[in-house]
Amino acid sequence: MCEPYVLLREDVEYLDAHFPERWHKLSEGSGKHALLIEEFEIPNGFAQEKADLMILIPSGYPGVGLDMFYFNPSLQKPNNQEVEAIALEEHFNRSWQRWSRHYTWIPGEHNLYLHIEFVRNELETAGSK
Repeated sequence: MCEPYVLLREDVEYLDAHFPERWHKLSEGSGKHALLIEEFEIPNGFAQEKADLMILIPSGYPGVGLDMFYFNPSLQKPNNQEVEAIALEEHFNRSWQRWSRHYTWIPGEHNLYLHIEFVRNELETAGSK
């Protein structure tokens, strides 16, 4: 049985304020943990208006940084242009479009809120191309 993981109090407060009743913690027996935000709003530049967003939560978070993000269904651009640095992966019995995006995580400064802002910024950038 996989032990449940704990998010920081400020993470939970942020999620409750911005995604009430749309966020969930996921865990698998392998010790894999994730945060799921249902119906995450997708900016202009994509065929979808909403998709489920998943962020894998590594053991040791927040001392260990968040990295990349995942969507289901996969995001498509209406002009059929490809989004760079994506791949499909299976997690929690679903197929996810992995966005391979990285930045330097600074423990004590970076948090879930900043990671979600990073996701939004990457979506805005990719949607405007």
